[in-house]
Amino acid sequence: MQHIIGTRVRRGRLVTSALALLGAAAIVAGCGSSDNGGGGSTGSGGTSDGGSTSTQLKAARTPFPAQFKGPSDPVKAPKQLTVAAITCSSQLSGCVSPATGLKDAAQALGWKIRVYDGGGTAAKQNAAMLDAVSAGADVIANIAIDPNLVQQGLRAAKRAGVLVVSGSNGIDTPNPVQKPTGGKLGYVFDIGPDYAGLGRKAADWIIGDSGGKANIAVFSDKEFPSVIAFQNGLLDGLKKCEGCTISPLQYFSGTQVGTTLGSQTTGYLRSHPDVNYVFSPYDPAAAAQVTAIAQAGMANKIKLVGVLGSQQNLDFIRKGQVQAADAAYDNRYMGYMIADGINRTMGKKPLFEPHGGNMPYVVLDKTNLPAPGADWHATFDYRSDFDKLWQG
Repeated sequence: MQHIIGTRVRRGRLVTSALALLGAAAIVAGCGSSDNGGGGSTGSGGTSDGGSTSTQLKAARTPFPAQFKGPSDPVKAPKQLTVAAITCSSQLSGCVSPATGLKDAAQALGWKIRVYDGGGTAAKQNAAMLDAVSAGADVIANIAIDPNLVQQGLRAAKRAGVLVVSGSNGIDTPNPVQKPTGGKLGYVFDIGPDYAGLGRKAADWIIGDSGGKANIAVFSDKEFPSVIAFQNGLLDGLKKCEGCTISPLQYFSGTQVGTTLGSQTTGYLRSHPDVNYVFSPYDPAAAAQVTAIAQAGMANKIKLVGVLGSQQNLDFIRKGQVQAADAAYDNRYMGYMIADGINRTMGKKPLFEPHGGNMPYVVLDKTNLPAPGADWHATFDYRSDFDKLWQG
């Protein structure tokens, strides 16, 4: 994730991506795939000297890209469009922020838009899609909702001729493309950040912050493509660190976030007292781990790195409460790229490649946090760039 991942609820469970995960984050890439267990190994072939690690820390804190690298071909936006944005759960900022960005773009274009709460369960997400179809939506945009779990809604939308798109699932470019199988329906496109690229930035931050000597417990969740993509980018980036030790992957599922994840985390840390960094794959999980680590009296020896940029987690960083960094991406930009994809699809124009539109991302720590109560956004004025494109 927000992703992402960055936070999100999918499969009826609390998750991200930031996604978000959430948009929170990862899918395919060299080392430590979800199939091989990640191994208990030391990184190889990289740097551990102070000069190089300070360079890596600076690279992690530097946003990508430095300027607008999204679509450049103009496309005329349709008029009088009715759009339904359905969040995975409106209790999670990582689900809400992309919908807010889409609402901002839609209102600027004169579209009618309604945001539905997906409620964190497949039943409520399907019901929201059915409501949107009945209400006459031309487009449904699902935020961090697994297409496999909303087949009822997708079938109803197909019968009604409603375009269905998504964001923050990590199943489309620049991430590995996952097409529906077994006769299932999917989304026309999915908008997400480069989760693997963000994972490599997170690796740079850990290497730089530790001076190339981190002992890292890597937690992961096999359920989400965005998490696997981020994970693989992270582990690939950590190969550069000769002095780092990387644990075998510690797996959990979304249902464990509010139940056993905290005790799983502290149990592992007690049995591995040399661990000084914990990676958490999406911010709702990170929040549970922060609480457990603090209650176990380990707050002074562990630095946790999360994914998505949720405001609660940024507050942990701000207050020095276990979490020290968060790999974040611009969820409002995601909303604008969803609107751009809608314009190009309905105008029968090719989508911009990658479909994520080179979404801005960065690793946040105490040196570069946004203001309290605010999400992180790129510094360049991409909204004006999109507005000019959509004039046709």
